[in-house]
Amino acid sequence: MNGLSMGRLKYLFEASRLGSMRAAADFLDVAPSVVSRQIAELEKVTCTPLVETNRRGAKPTEAGRLLIEHYRNHLAQEESLASRLNALVGLSIGTVSIGAVQGFADDLMRHVLQPFHAQHPGIAIKLQLGSINDILGWLEQDEVHLGLIYGPGFHSHQGRLKEVRSQLQPLCVVVCAQHPLADAPLLPVEALFEHPFALAHAGFGTRKIVEQVEANLHRRLKLAMESDHLICLTGFARCGMGATLLPAFAVYDDLKRGTLKAIPVAHPLLTEVQAQLVARRGRALPTAAQRLQRHIVQHMEAFNALSAPG
Repeated sequence: MNGLSMGRLKYLFEASRLGSMRAAADFLDVAPSVVSRQIAELEKVTCTPLVETNRRGAKPTEAGRLLIEHYRNHLAQEESLASRLNALVGLSIGTVSIGAVQGFADDLMRHVLQPFHAQHPGIAIKLQLGSINDILGWLEQDEVHLGLIYGPGFHSHQGRLKEVRSQLQPLCVVVCAQHPLADAPLLPVEALFEHPFALAHAGFGTRKIVEQVEANLHRRLKLAMESDHLICLTGFARCGMGATLLPAFAVYDDLKRGTLKAIPVAHPLLTEVQAQLVARRGRALPTAAQRLQRHIVQHMEAFNALSAPG
């Protein structure tokens, strides 16, 4: 179809991604009228509206979404071609982007990114930390190549995303070695309500699981601290102030040193939780991203069934 140039489609893509014509214009460093005009030309070619505008901004129509998907696929193909050419010279340059929830960061850095960088120093890593919904959105928008999430699953996104690897990783009670619960091999869920906890803010994946347990039992944990940073949650437990709830892989080095203990809890909402490596279905990953994906599967403690030492 004449007129559907990638140059024009870029304006539609950015207006949709950023939510308004003005934001797209600022990003592309052009006047807002240029963005509007290019989208209007696309609408003439396709004979159908491509964008709905209201007070909240610009939202693509169904036809607009089809063109945006076509544009994304074109970008992915260009990236794949560049990657294959780069592979001919030994993965000397390139960028791999990863989205992850905070609990994966230390495991990813120590067991994957450090050796990967040593092998491929010319490959830059872009690591974005966010919530599960952030990461799933980044994957769907092709803003990251790979996603690392933790929770019961991503059922609402399964049409566009695929699970590369998963591993059951129970949400454990994490305490210091001197805590009264530290020597228990398995805790009844009722024991949790007798001790103060530090928890992630509402909206985080682990907090949603805790809220489901509380609703199931019609009881609430003793909330002593809330934080959106893993270092604060682990610090709370490490100082002996109380307990937190995390997967064992998130505190692996502390478990090896014996400064923290991770104790599983006998409740299905806390045991049936998975670490998941996710990618967009149908996207051809560049060679560097494929290589990093293999490193993640082979070396991350999150995908090792024996992630809690001892």
